[in-house]
Amino acid sequence: MKKKLSKYVLTDEIYKIIKEQILSHELAPGEKVNIDKLARDLEVSNIPIREALSRLSSEGFVDMIPYKGMFVTPMSLKDLNELFELRIHLETLAVEKAAALIPEQELLHIKEKMDSFAKVKPASDSEFLQYVFEMNEILHGVILQYCGNDMLQNVVSGYIERIQSYLVFLQKNMNIDHSQLEWEEHAQILHQLIQRNVQEASRALRFHLQNSLERTKVYFH
Repeated sequence: MKKKLSKYVLTDEIYKIIKEQILSHELAPGEKVNIDKLARDLEVSNIPIREALSRLSSEGFVDMIPYKGMFVTPMSLKDLNELFELRIHLETLAVEKAAALIPEQELLHIKEKMDSFAKVKPASDSEFLQYVFEMNEILHGVILQYCGNDMLQNVVSGYIERIQSYLVFLQKNMNIDHSQLEWEEHAQILHQLIQRNVQEASRALRFHLQNSLERTKVYFH
Protein backbone atom coordinates (compact mmCIF):
# COMPACT_ATOMS: atom_id res chain seq x y z
CA MET A 1 0.00 0.00 0.00
CA LYS A 2 1.27 3.45 -0.89
CA LYS A 3 2.43 5.69 1.85
CA LYS A 4 2.96 9.33 0.93
CA LEU A 5 5.90 11.09 2.46
CA SER A 6 6.98 14.72 2.33
CA LYS A 7 10.08 15.60 0.37
CA TYR A 8 11.82 16.34 3.67
CA VAL A 9 11.34 12.85 5.07
CA LEU A 10 14.36 11.39 6.82
CA THR A 11 16.10 8.32 5.46
CA ASP A 12 15.32 6.68 8.80
CA GLU A 13 11.59 6.77 8.05
CA ILE A 14 12.13 5.17 4.65
CA TYR A 15 14.41 2.60 6.26
CA LYS A 16 11.61 1.63 8.68
CA ILE A 17 9.05 1.32 5.88
CA ILE A 18 11.25 -0.90 3.70
CA LYS A 19 12.32 -2.96 6.69
CA GLU A 20 8.68 -3.60 7.60
CA GLN A 21 8.01 -4.67 4.00
CA ILE A 22 10.84 -7.19 4.31
CA LEU A 23 9.78 -8.48 7.73
CA SER A 24 6.18 -8.90 6.57
CA HIS A 25 7.32 -10.47 3.27
CA GLU A 26 5.65 -7.80 1.18
CA LEU A 27 9.17 -7.84 -0.26
CA ALA A 28 9.82 -11.57 -0.45
CA PRO A 29 13.11 -13.35 0.32
CA GLY A 30 15.29 -13.36 -2.77
CA GLU A 31 13.22 -10.70 -4.53
CA LYS A 32 15.04 -7.93 -6.37
CA VAL A 33 14.38 -4.53 -4.84
CA ASN A 34 12.98 -2.18 -7.46
CA ILE A 35 14.45 1.13 -6.35
CA ASP A 36 12.61 3.17 -8.96
CA LYS A 37 9.26 1.69 -7.95
CA LEU A 38 9.94 2.29 -4.26
CA ALA A 39 10.84 5.89 -5.04
CA ARG A 40 7.58 6.35 -6.95
CA ASP A 41 5.47 4.66 -4.28
CA LEU A 42 7.03 6.67 -1.47
CA GLU A 43 7.22 9.83 -3.58
CA VAL A 44 10.89 10.49 -2.87
CA SER A 45 14.06 10.49 -4.92
CA ASN A 46 16.24 7.42 -5.33
CA ILE A 47 18.89 8.84 -3.00
CA PRO A 48 17.19 8.21 0.39
CA ILE A 49 16.01 4.82 -0.90
CA ARG A 50 19.59 3.82 -1.64
CA GLU A 51 20.75 5.15 1.73
CA ALA A 52 18.07 3.12 3.52
CA LEU A 53 18.96 0.00 1.54
CA SER A 54 22.63 0.46 2.38
CA ARG A 55 21.73 0.44 6.06
CA LEU A 56 19.54 -2.63 5.62
CA SER A 57 22.39 -4.32 3.79
CA SER A 58 24.73 -3.71 6.73
CA GLU A 59 22.13 -5.35 9.00
CA GLY A 60 21.77 -8.43 6.80
CA PHE A 61 18.29 -7.75 5.43
CA VAL A 62 19.43 -6.95 1.88
CA ASP A 63 22.21 -8.29 -0.33
CA MET A 64 23.96 -6.08 -2.85
CA ILE A 65 25.06 -8.06 -5.89
CA PRO A 66 27.47 -6.20 -8.21
CA TYR A 67 26.03 -5.38 -11.65
CA LYS A 68 22.68 -6.95 -10.69
CA GLY A 69 21.24 -4.80 -7.94
CA MET A 70 19.83 -5.14 -4.42
CA PHE A 71 18.00 -8.29 -3.35
CA VAL A 72 16.12 -9.19 -0.18
CA THR A 73 18.33 -11.65 1.67
CA PRO A 74 17.18 -15.22 0.91
CA MET A 75 16.26 -17.53 3.76
CA SER A 76 18.28 -20.64 4.47
CA LEU A 77 18.63 -23.18 7.24
CA LYS A 78 22.31 -22.21 7.50
CA ASP A 79 21.41 -18.57 8.19
CA LEU A 80 18.73 -19.60 10.68
CA ASN A 81 21.25 -21.72 12.60
CA GLU A 82 23.79 -18.90 12.59
CA LEU A 83 21.24 -16.32 13.75
CA PHE A 84 20.25 -18.50 16.69
CA GLU A 85 23.86 -19.33 17.52
CA LEU A 86 24.69 -15.64 17.86
CA ARG A 87 21.45 -14.82 19.64
CA ILE A 88 21.93 -17.60 22.20
CA HIS A 89 25.43 -16.42 23.14
CA LEU A 90 24.56 -12.73 23.29
CA GLU A 91 21.14 -12.90 24.90
CA THR A 92 22.38 -15.16 27.70
CA LEU A 93 24.95 -12.44 28.37
CA ALA A 94 22.12 -9.88 28.37
CA VAL A 95 20.03 -11.83 30.88
CA GLU A 96 23.02 -12.26 33.18
CA LYS A 97 23.57 -8.50 33.13
CA ALA A 98 19.86 -7.68 33.51
CA ALA A 99 18.84 -10.22 36.17
CA ALA A 100 19.69 -8.00 39.14
CA LEU A 101 18.52 -4.77 37.48
CA ILE A 102 14.97 -5.49 36.34
CA PRO A 103 12.58 -3.89 38.88
CA GLU A 104 10.43 -6.37 40.79
CA GLN A 105 7.31 -4.47 39.75
CA GLU A 106 8.25 -4.98 36.10
CA LEU A 107 8.69 -8.72 36.61
CA LEU A 108 5.37 -9.05 38.42
CA HIS A 109 3.65 -7.15 35.64
CA ILE A 110 5.09 -9.59 33.10
CA LYS A 111 3.90 -12.51 35.22
CA GLU A 112 0.39 -11.07 35.29
CA LYS A 113 0.40 -10.70 31.50
CA MET A 114 1.74 -14.21 30.94
CA ASP A 115 -0.80 -15.70 33.34
CA SER A 116 -3.52 -14.09 31.26
CA PHE A 117 -1.99 -15.51 28.07
CA ALA A 118 -1.96 -18.99 29.62
CA LYS A 119 -5.75 -18.95 29.85
CA VAL A 120 -6.17 -18.41 26.12
CA LYS A 121 -5.58 -21.16 23.56
CA PRO A 122 -4.89 -19.69 20.10
CA ALA A 123 -7.57 -20.65 17.61
CA SER A 124 -5.50 -20.23 14.45
CA ASP A 125 -1.95 -20.19 13.14
CA SER A 126 -1.92 -16.41 12.84
CA GLU A 127 -3.23 -16.05 16.38
CA PHE A 128 -0.54 -18.43 17.61
CA LEU A 129 2.13 -16.43 15.85
CA GLN A 130 0.88 -13.20 17.41
CA TYR A 131 0.85 -14.94 20.80
CA VAL A 132 4.51 -15.93 20.40
CA PHE A 133 5.47 -12.44 19.24
CA GLU A 134 3.76 -10.84 22.24
CA MET A 135 5.49 -13.16 24.71
CA ASN A 136 8.82 -12.51 23.04
CA GLU A 137 8.31 -8.77 23.08
CA ILE A 138 7.28 -8.69 26.73
CA LEU A 139 9.93 -10.93 28.28
CA HIS A 140 12.86 -10.70 25.89
CA GLY A 141 12.22 -6.99 25.49
CA VAL A 142 12.54 -6.27 29.20
CA ILE A 143 15.71 -8.37 29.43
CA LEU A 144 17.32 -6.26 26.71
CA GLN A 145 15.95 -3.03 28.17
CA TYR A 146 17.74 -3.62 31.48
CA CYS A 147 20.95 -5.26 30.26
CA GLY A 148 22.79 -1.96 30.62
CA ASN A 149 24.49 -2.15 27.23
CA ASP A 150 22.92 -0.27 24.31
CA MET A 151 25.09 -1.97 21.69
CA LEU A 152 24.20 -5.41 23.02
CA GLN A 153 20.52 -4.47 23.06
CA ASN A 154 20.61 -3.24 19.46
CA VAL A 155 22.49 -6.26 18.13
CA VAL A 156 20.25 -8.84 19.79
CA SER A 157 17.12 -6.91 18.77
CA GLY A 158 18.31 -7.14 15.16
CA TYR A 159 18.72 -10.91 15.42
CA ILE A 160 15.26 -11.23 16.95
CA GLU A 161 13.73 -9.24 14.08
CA ARG A 162 15.39 -11.43 11.48
CA ILE A 163 14.28 -14.60 13.27
CA GLN A 164 10.72 -13.26 13.42
CA SER A 165 10.76 -12.84 9.66
CA TYR A 166 11.33 -16.61 9.45
CA LEU A 167 8.32 -17.17 11.71
CA VAL A 168 6.15 -15.02 9.45
CA PHE A 169 7.36 -17.01 6.43
CA LEU A 170 6.64 -20.32 8.18
CA GLN A 171 3.30 -19.23 9.60
CA LYS A 172 1.30 -21.61 7.40
CA ASN A 173 3.07 -24.59 8.98
CA MET A 174 3.35 -23.52 12.62
CA ASN A 175 1.82 -25.88 15.15
CA ILE A 176 -0.43 -23.97 17.55
CA ASP A 177 0.22 -26.62 20.23
CA HIS A 178 3.71 -25.14 20.53
CA SER A 179 2.17 -22.19 22.33
CA GLN A 180 2.06 -24.18 25.57
CA LEU A 181 5.75 -25.09 25.30
CA GLU A 182 6.61 -21.47 24.55
CA TRP A 183 4.63 -20.33 27.59
CA GLU A 184 6.24 -22.87 29.91
CA GLU A 185 9.76 -21.93 28.81
CA HIS A 186 9.08 -18.22 29.18
CA ALA A 187 7.49 -18.84 32.57
CA GLN A 188 10.61 -20.68 33.75
CA ILE A 189 12.86 -17.81 32.68
CA LEU A 190 10.58 -15.37 34.46
CA HIS A 191 10.47 -17.48 37.63
CA GLN A 192 14.27 -17.52 37.84
CA LEU A 193 14.40 -13.76 37.27
CA ILE A 194 11.89 -13.18 40.07
CA GLN A 195 14.07 -15.36 42.31
CA ARG A 196 17.12 -13.33 41.17
CA ASN A 197 18.84 -16.57 40.27
CA VAL A 198 21.20 -15.36 37.56
CA GLN A 199 22.72 -18.67 36.47
CA GLU A 200 19.39 -20.49 36.38
CA ALA A 201 17.80 -17.64 34.42
CA SER A 202 20.66 -17.84 31.93
CA ARG A 203 20.29 -21.63 31.71
CA ALA A 204 16.52 -21.37 31.22
CA LEU A 205 16.93 -18.78 28.49
CA ARG A 206 19.50 -20.89 26.66
CA PHE A 207 17.23 -23.94 26.93
CA HIS A 208 14.31 -21.94 25.52
CA LEU A 209 16.26 -20.53 22.57
CA GLN A 210 17.72 -23.91 21.66
CA ASN A 211 14.23 -25.43 21.71
CA SER A 212 12.86 -22.51 19.70
CA LEU A 213 15.47 -23.17 17.04
CA GLU A 214 14.56 -26.84 16.85
CA ARG A 215 10.85 -26.04 16.64
CA THR A 216 11.48 -23.59 13.81
CA LYS A 217 13.79 -25.93 11.89
CA VAL A 218 11.09 -28.61 11.74
CA TYR A 219 8.98 -26.37 9.51
CA PHE A 220 11.79 -24.99 7.35
CA HIS A 221 11.71 -26.26 3.77
